Formats: sequence, C-alpha cells, structure tokens
Amino acid sequence: MSRSIQQLFFVFLLILTLPVSGQFGPMGYDFKDPYVEFEGLKFAVRLATEDNIYCPNPADVSVDKSISGTLVMKCSSLAAAGGQLITPGEIELRITSKGENRFSIASSGGHPQENCLTLLVMIKGIEVESFVSEYPQAKGIHPFSDAGGFQYSYPSRAATMPLSFITTPGKEWFVLSKDREIRRKGFACYQDHLSNEAVVVRSHDEDIRKVSHTISAPAWELGFGHKRLEIVMERCRDLEDHFSLVPWMKKENTQWIDQLKVITFFHGVHWTGHIYNTFNQMGEQLEWICETMDGDQVMAFLPAWDGRYYNTYPEHFPDERMGGAEGLKRFVETAHKLGVKVVLMLGGPNLATFDFLDKHQMSDAALKGPDGVPQVQNWLDWNADLAKETMGLIMNFGHPKYRDYMVDKTAELFDLYGVDGVFLDGTLRWENAPDYSPYEGLVQYTREIRTRYPDRLIMGEDGYDAVYGLFDMFHTSGGPLGLENFMLRYTRQFYYLSYPAENGSAGIHEIGWSKDSHTIRSAQPEYTIPSVSMLYGILNSHGDAIREKLSSYQKWQLKQCPVMKK
Repeated sequence: MSRSIQQLFFVFLLILTLPVSGQFGPMGYDFKDPYVEFEGLKFAVRLATEDNIYCPNPADVSVDKSISGTLVMKCSSLAAAGGQLITPGEIELRITSKGENRFSIASSGGHPQENCLTLLVMIKGIEVESFVSEYPQAKGIHPFSDAGGFQYSYPSRAATMPLSFITTPGKEWFVLSKDREIRRKGFACYQDHLSNEAVVVRSHDEDIRKVSHTISAPAWELGFGHKRLEIVMERCRDLEDHFSLVPWMKKENTQWIDQLKVITFFHGVHWTGHIYNTFNQMGEQLEWICETMDGDQVMAFLPAWDGRYYNTYPEHFPDERMGGAEGLKRFVETAHKLGVKVVLMLGGPNLATFDFLDKHQMSDAALKGPDGVPQVQNWLDWNADLAKETMGLIMNFGHPKYRDYMVDKTAELFDLYGVDGVFLDGTLRWENAPDYSPYEGLVQYTREIRTRYPDRLIMGEDGYDAVYGLFDMFHTSGGPLGLENFMLRYTRQFYYLSYPAENGSAGIHEIGWSKDSHTIRSAQPEYTIPSVSMLYGILNSHGDAIREKLSSYQKWQLKQCPVMKK
C-alpha cells in the first residue's frame, strides 16, 4: 500500500471515530462540537459570523496527523444549531507540539456569504481551579467551580496582557496570544453540563474595520511547567519587537522621574462648583511643602484646574474663579522657582461634553462599539441627587479631528503656561471600533507630542500593555501593576486621584470620602510613588500629620523587581 493511500485510510478512520460531545456556556442544547485529541487534551473550534456561530460539520471533518507532532483538523462545511443547520464554509484547526510541554494552536475559517468576526478554541482536559490575569483588586483572579463559569477580555483592567495563567491541582498552565496587533481576546471557562467537565475557551476577534468572509487567528501558545516571569517576559519581548515599546532603563528624559518622592494633588473645582484651591493657594501650600521636601522630589498634579470637574471637557482653559490664566502662570512660576514640575489633568478619551461636540461638530469622534453605537459618559452621580448625570460621549483618539484638537490643546498649554506635562484621563478606553483604532490614535498623539516637546511629560489613567509603553507615568484605579509587575518595565505609577486628604476627603473625585478606600489598600507602597492631597485650610488642622508624611516620604525608594532588569 502506497504512503498516500495509507494516509487517506488513516484520515478515514479518524473521521469514523471522531468524538462529538459537549457544550460550554449558556446555550441549553448540545452544539455537537467535534473534538480532537492531542497529547492528553481535547480541542474544538468555532467560527462566529455576523449572523450565527458554527462548528465544523462533524460529517465532513478530516484529521491529519501525518506530520510528526502536528494535528490538522479541516472541514469544508459548517454546522450550527446542534447540527440542524448545515451551510457551506470552512474551518481549520492546527495544533503543533513545540516540546518542553508547550503547544502552538492556530485556527482559521471562512463563510461564503457572511462576514467572519471571531474564532474560538475550546479545550478540555485541564482541571481548572482558577485563571490569573491581573492583581486581585483589578478582578484578575477568576476562581472556577462547576456551579458557574466566568469570562473576561483583553484589553481591559482585568487583563492588561493577552495572557492568562491557569491553576490546577498539580501544575500551572499558561495561554498567550502571539498577535502582533491590538485585537480583542476573550478568556472563559465553563462547565460542560453534558460531559461534566471544564471547558477552557479562548477567542480572537478580527479588527472590525477589516472583516471579510475569511478570518485567521494568530497563534495561541499553551503550555505548563514554565515560570510566570518567563512567559511574561516573552510577551514583553513581543511588545518590544512588534509594538516598539522601549524599557524604562533605555528611555530618554525620564531619569528625573526616579528622583520623585511625592506627587501632590492640588484639587481645583468640584463638579458642583465648590473650590478646594485657587492657584494662589496652591502656591502657598507648595512653598510650605518645599520647606520639608526638595523641589526636585515633588510633582504638582492639578485635577480640575479648568473649572467644574468634567463640566467643560475638553475645553481646558484656566478657571477664572481660581485665578484665571495669570493665576496659573504665577503658580507655574512659583513651582519652577522651587524646582517642582507641574502637570495638568485633561479629559483625554474619557469625555467630551455635548456642548463641546455641538460647538466643534465632532459628535462622530465618539468611541463606538463594534456595532457602531457611541459610548455615553453616564455612570456617575456627580451631585448626590441619587440620579446619574449624562455628561457627553467617550472619545476616540483615533479620530483625526479630535486627535488634532487634543494635540493643539496640549501644545497651547505647554506654550502659554510652561507646564511640564499633561495627564490624559481614561487611556484604558478601547473598543473594536468600526471607524478608527483608539490604540493607534494614542500612538499618534504621543508620537507627535514627543516630537514637538521631547522633554515634557505625558501621563495616563489606567491602560494595558501596549499603552503602558506610550506614557511616562500612570495612576491605576486599583493600583495593579500587571502580571509580575510588568508595568514597571515601561513606566512608573503613583497613587490614584481619589487618594484622600488627611481629613478623608477625596477632593474633586466622585468617591467623595475615601479614608479607607481601595486606592490606599490596593496599591503596593513599595512600587507606588507616594502622594498627598492638598485642600486649602487643611494645614491648619492636619499640618503636623502632613509634615510627618513628607518626612517619611524622603526615604522612599522604588523596589526593584526582576521584570525591570531583564
């Protein structure tokens, strides 16, 4: 018998004996996924289109193991609704053993009439205890039980890398996407109620701007027996090779940041109009602080310097009641005489008010979901009237008109007031947007600002791996630093905006009072630049306590961790 005939006969036997079973998630019927076995695990694949979700037609599946260490499952027709619907199409799943307890999993698919959106790979045979994707305070620990599953996605607070570790009773697995673009990755684990076992699920979404009748997912790497740091560093190398991230130790114009001992929050105007500090009052308090601290150890961070917090974003003019343009200039001059650098908070992606959007004819610059629906800024009760305010729209920095506006506004603040940096609110904001990429927009914004102002600081709020490399400093809402603290390889972190003043007030932040908030308890002090929040008059009641804090901060040093050095 010739070798080719032997291979065909082997494939035919595999088709006859291919196991069909199981279901994950919320659909209450047997989807009849054809699973294939490879080195002790079982794998299946699904294709989601704009109209339905499909698996390979079990009656039309071929499996090829003719190449040592590789399995290829193919089909030339698709099944949906548990096999009740059969349609033309194709799916391929390719699994390759790479040795050292590691597999590479690639998939592709196509449909002749429908646009292809997502490829999902399901895995059985891993005795899941939990998934780990971030620090617990970022909801990055996902315990599994057969009573219910979980799902999350990258990029998000819960997954700042397209990487998760899977804990089991005997060993720890990892699953890592090798994508060279920022595209949504889903992670999930459900109980298959028919086969009574856990199903590990990973998904890859195509960039919605590029969808077509075919889709191909970059490889997923799956393995066990590797140290977490090793796998995190693999992702870091991908970031540096394919996303142009530069490790902190190789960056220019950032050495002075490592001399900082305290970030001072000088709160401006609350949403309701209450003023915490005028510019002159900020200057008085800064001079008092510099009686204890050297100026080059201090950064002055000004939220709501431009009037009622969030009310006029992103107009960004100095508030007249606080002292206006001349008052801000005087404060910056005072700070610079003391050796202190000044950073202004901007709305960034987080909000443009409806008034601004109408005035500038920019409503089409909103950040949209894959369905094209704009995202509304409407989740906070700013004035404690027990109703949430609808402020405006979340914005997409990828939109050329909005990005150009923010570049011009940033340049105006640097040129007119001599401030040392800007802070963009909501840099985490990402969607698989149908018009412009929010990630690509941030890349273009930071590139242009750095070209024009190479010695100025750009800061952000929350983010994910590829974004961390764009900014010099961050504050993150829960204080997480990423798997193995990888954030510190590229940037530095300070406490969140709601860090309380000594009387417990969070100033302009919507939390109101935060004496025992997660902003203190979650951030790790050894990796987080210290902070104080200043409200005018607080020195009268808490001056001694603040001075004591400042004295202790003089001894603060950033703790080194392995990911910073490799």
